[in-house]
Amino acid sequence: MELATMSVVMENNQEDLSIDAERLVARSFMGRIEWEMIVVGIGQFLIWLGIWFMVLQGILPLWAGFILSTISTAFAYLPSHAGQHGHLSGKHKNLKWLNAFVGQISLIPLAQSHHILKATHMKHHAHTNNPEKDPDYFTAHVDHWWQAALNVHLQTDGGDPRFQKMMETYMEEDQNFKADIDKGSTFALMIFFGQMISAFFFPLETLFLWWIPKKLVASYLGVIFSHEPHKVLPVGRYKDTRFWVNGIPRFFNHSMQIHVMHHMYPNICHFDEPKAIEALKPFMIARGIPGAEDLPDKISYKLLTYK
Repeated sequence: MELATMSVVMENNQEDLSIDAERLVARSFMGRIEWEMIVVGIGQFLIWLGIWFMVLQGILPLWAGFILSTISTAFAYLPSHAGQHGHLSGKHKNLKWLNAFVGQISLIPLAQSHHILKATHMKHHAHTNNPEKDPDYFTAHVDHWWQAALNVHLQTDGGDPRFQKMMETYMEEDQNFKADIDKGSTFALMIFFGQMISAFFFPLETLFLWWIPKKLVASYLGVIFSHEPHKVLPVGRYKDTRFWVNGIPRFFNHSMQIHVMHHMYPNICHFDEPKAIEALKPFMIARGIPGAEDLPDKISYKLLTYK
């Protein structure tokens, strides 16, 4: 890895910023099992269950459980996202089951299906910022962050007719997409019935530990995953995602301020993106990626990426 992450130099001692050189550096960060996401995925779900247990046993007041459940649920999507891209199994084909297994367990607090989110997310990567084909377009390309926070619910709950038309088209044209949606629909139905049973026996607890937290977190994810990285940007590999800042340490935004790295090379694990950016910074500047010229040489957890 040390050799590959060094600047590639041509015979005339000029830095080689070719696509081949860029890919050589990027490949050095690919292929490992992202064990951190496995820990986060299973860990946050167990914490969520623990919150339910403590509230039902009277150990924890409901208002405190609501706050802790919301914080815990905020970490529910990232492990599924890693699984969607195969990061949880890395290059080990015999461990591919981990991607869907951990991904689905992690999503229970969000009441979402791993397979459905995978199907739509792959289309997002293939057609980022395309108004006709990007499932996230209606969340990302709005005038204000609060519109993104509201629009994401139309997408996740199936209330946006534009999104529904796009899904119907993909279902007709792409059999793999349809297979993922069909498989995911089974899990989604199971989670729905689980919520109904929970609401019947524990109505207040279900409202404050599950329903409201998942709604709040979905809005939060719509803003930081879709709107901020992609708003007002065109279609194009090096043009469709930007670096951004909001004065909050990037940890609290799941490092979506450096989401550019993920769209450049989705096979690089989330927790390896800072080092990959440091190595690929010259290439990012050369490609004209929005915000790349302002990147520091070292990416820290402080106020995001900028000095």
